[in-house]
Amino acid sequence: MNTNILISGAGIAGLTLAYWLQKFNFNPTLIEKRPNLKEEGFMIDFYGSGFDVAEKMHILEQLQAKHYPVSELKFVNSQGKTQSILSVENFRKMLDFRHFNFMRGDLETVLYETIKNTVPIQFNTSMVQMHTHNDKVEVEFPDSSSREYDLVIGTDGIHSQTRNILWGSESQFENFLGYYVACVITENFLEDKDAFYTYMKPKKQVTICSIRGNRLGTLFAFKSEKHDVRTHQQKLDLLSDVFDQMGWIVPKILAAMKRSPHLYFDAVSQIKLNPWYKDRVGLVGDACQCLTLLAGQGASMAMAGAYILATELFQAYGNYQVAFPAYQAQLQPEIEKRQIQAQKLASSFVPDNYFSIWITNLFIKFMFLPGFSSIFRQQIGAKSIIK
Repeated sequence: MNTNILISGAGIAGLTLAYWLQKFNFNPTLIEKRPNLKEEGFMIDFYGSGFDVAEKMHILEQLQAKHYPVSELKFVNSQGKTQSILSVENFRKMLDFRHFNFMRGDLETVLYETIKNTVPIQFNTSMVQMHTHNDKVEVEFPDSSSREYDLVIGTDGIHSQTRNILWGSESQFENFLGYYVACVITENFLEDKDAFYTYMKPKKQVTICSIRGNRLGTLFAFKSEKHDVRTHQQKLDLLSDVFDQMGWIVPKILAAMKRSPHLYFDAVSQIKLNPWYKDRVGLVGDACQCLTLLAGQGASMAMAGAYILATELFQAYGNYQVAFPAYQAQLQPEIEKRQIQAQKLASSFVPDNYFSIWITNLFIKFMFLPGFSSIFRQQIGAKSIIK
């Protein structure tokens, strides 16, 4: 039985996988290139497959404590006037209240607290090279040390180092959808302590939400050709070029963003890769099945993928030659379908023109009516794949 398993990446997929492998009597070890898991990221809707996995992990109570009881999302114009309102309570009711709002980092924190005393986790560590053999994988680390494992699982995200080492350059597998996103947490300069607003103009969108500690979580999204932006300043300059003249409170958000040292900025891309494994090395989560941030399903499906892979390894008694293909066969058709849905959802998330914005606001007003709600449930991937 292949019991000693290295998991590269202590994000949502990696932490979930570590939990289930340890529960199934494997010996997982996690490595993470970040110094800690203190990055909060952005607000997510947590439901569907991930919710079902969390229930099996008995962490719903902890996640409930992280939930933001937001009542409504207001869509506003350049003067801040409300154009439409999405009832978050109706949204949760549509999902049978199997739904939470929290920051992506909140989910990571709960998962980490669940395993930190049972699974070894090494921060500030990443792989430099791998050498696969018939009976092991030899992994080299930045300090020139090397260790051997039975299996290696890459859960290190869309820019996966695991994938880069064994499969090659990311450019071979990246499908750029024509959008960029940026997230930053700033001080809350609004009097509204329960703010949850979205402001759209053609090809660009800004969403803000009040979060704990008198702060604002912000999300910028815009349609664009591919840019070569690498430095922090280049990213800020591009965001300023795109959003400076947008109106409402956007200039204030940009000014606050420039004062923050922590900025998430990335292209909206999907990873299309086949197969998801090579010899004794497999991939889980965004490393092989990225749906994009705009799809709103990444965290949930990462947990689902981790659970399915761990279950297949357990049922195959660690035989990766059986478990890896079974895991992919079970999950890949659903991922491909949801990737297509995510591409469609992106165009409504960042509408091309004012007519499309008007249609979006109109749909929001009717989305919970019979007929419309079933379409919306399908669009957001509400159906769980966990049995």
